[in-house]
Amino acid sequence: MKDNNRTTIEVFRFMFGQVHEYIEATMADVTETVARYEPGRPASILGQYAHLVSSEDWLINIKAGNNTPVMAQTNPGFQNPPPPVGWDEWARTEAVDLVALRAYAQEVYAATDAYLASVDDSCLNDPVDMSEMGFGMVPTTAIFMLALSNGCLHCGEISAIKGFQGLPGYPAVAVPEAARR
Repeated sequence: MKDNNRTTIEVFRFMFGQVHEYIEATMADVTETVARYEPGRPASILGQYAHLVSSEDWLINIKAGNNTPVMAQTNPGFQNPPPPVGWDEWARTEAVDLVALRAYAQEVYAATDAYLASVDDSCLNDPVDMSEMGFGMVPTTAIFMLALSNGCLHCGEISAIKGFQGLPGYPAVAVPEAARR
């Protein structure tokens, strides 16, 4: 029998797990050449991936969790993090190590899951200062939704750029065990 009494945090934890699975399954067949392909105006797959991973690190670990970012504790695969805007140009000029970036992504995903496992629904309305992005004070829930939607949107960009190169975009992903409970 399914447990339909999940807390909101448990639902967010499940959703982040799903998004991470889709991102990584979409990235599974991405080689260095595919990652560095320049599609024109949008950033390369490398830029999209670096942006979505470092954004989650910033949003969840720094803004929501008030913790040290994963990138300060490991090699994220780049010297200078992508800026919040203009990261398409950043992707064209920054030397990025795709293998290290992929390892960094796994550490960010694990840190997000650990953070969500450490909090409960009482944190959802805690205020988070997003003034540097022009949002002012927002509830933690908005931070979670921003990180999730950013991952989904850029996974779509990655999929489209793969399509420009004749590759399948989204993979067929099996329903994880957690979804069947």
